[in-house]
Amino acid sequence: MLRIGIGLRCAACLLAALPLLDGCNLTAGIDTLLSAPRLTAEQEEIYKELMKSAAGTGISLKYPKSGEHLSAFTVADLDSDHENEAIVFYEIPGTAAEENPLRVCLLDQKDGKWSAVKDYTTAGAEIESVSITQLGENSRKNLIFCYSMVDGAEYSVEVLHYDNGALERTLSENYSVMDVKDLDFDGTDELLLISAATVSTSASATVYHLDAEGSYYRSQLALPDSFTEITKMLYGKIPSDNPEIANSGLAVYLDGMTGATTMQTEIITYARRMLQLQYADSPDKFPNTTRTAGCPSMDIDHDGETEIPIQTVFYGYAAADEADQIPMTSWYSCRGGQLMRKKASYYSASKGFAFLLPERWEKKVTAVPVEDEVVFYVLDTDTVVEEGLPVLREPLLRITVVSDAETASNLENNGYLLMRQRGELRYLTKIEDSASPLAPTQSELLFAMRYF
Repeated sequence: MLRIGIGLRCAACLLAALPLLDGCNLTAGIDTLLSAPRLTAEQEEIYKELMKSAAGTGISLKYPKSGEHLSAFTVADLDSDHENEAIVFYEIPGTAAEENPLRVCLLDQKDGKWSAVKDYTTAGAEIESVSITQLGENSRKNLIFCYSMVDGAEYSVEVLHYDNGALERTLSENYSVMDVKDLDFDGTDELLLISAATVSTSASATVYHLDAEGSYYRSQLALPDSFTEITKMLYGKIPSDNPEIANSGLAVYLDGMTGATTMQTEIITYARRMLQLQYADSPDKFPNTTRTAGCPSMDIDHDGETEIPIQTVFYGYAAADEADQIPMTSWYSCRGGQLMRKKASYYSASKGFAFLLPERWEKKVTAVPVEDEVVFYVLDTDTVVEEGLPVLREPLLRITVVSDAETASNLENNGYLLMRQRGELRYLTKIEDSASPLAPTQSELLFAMRYF
């Protein structure tokens, strides 16, 4: 449940989609530009009871921003009595500045009639998502409400369950990133919370698991206090000959900001109700994962295992001035608590692609950016360069990204191949005529291009 901002293009899509959504009295902003969608008959009944409970006519329904439940009305059998209950999020106008305007009303249904049971003040300013799920081996249905704060930079989660006519709050925590996932492959879900470091709190990862009696098992692992922002959380596997590691469930890869322009990666797993650290940077390990921000971990070769990008310089540039060095991105996987290099690449985060270098190019081919394209040349390995740029032989491959259709057409007329078009961007390549055994094939090229 990573936070995702909505840009202008997404807002346009939202405008087109809003007439299809359930709800009424949409809140200020984009919502006020449209007429209220029509409620279903059931929602009309629930809404009338909500109005009675709220003792006013000016309430605004609030909609979760993500997840499976996107309506202001969440209707489900929460207490397994074979009749539905309803959860409705709303705001009352004129709330005092020191009060939280976001509220939630619980309504119960008996013999087909709805009645308001309880009205609650929430722990956040906006509702991010609503989940209804079991946690651990406990059979009860849990309501998981995720909220954003007033400044939009902090988040909180509440876990509640409905029993004996009331909502009981069993957990309330702050977080940066969260998910509900079967982390240890035991067939039941756990609640995973990742928290970045703040002025008053340390960075941490925490897993909550409910036992059969309804008690939480809590496992927490400290993360570097340099993790001031969690930029990405993703899952993967860690192949290993050690059965304890191989069967430990999902590996969780955490990319965190460690400065204004740098980031690192830590890898954790969850097994036997315990979080375990699989990898973290340390002075005695090489290489470390510290790198320029904007280079996230990903499954670069689509093998189910997440790789971590680490930047060095392209072959032949070691003796060049730092300003002339061309960065090469190598992709590392975790093995036995260490990093193992799997792939090398030319990676352009700004243009959204990477080219995985063929293994036979290792230390034999280098990259040269030329205007709007990058050209790969055979490296003259017979000439020792003690200072300056590398000595090049013949070119093997050209890669360019253009946004103009006419420019792309002209390039195609000059032997370039259009590999992919995404929006206005067009990715083109040209394999140069070369008798070198290092010349790439078309199939190699198709496999080696990656787009983001």
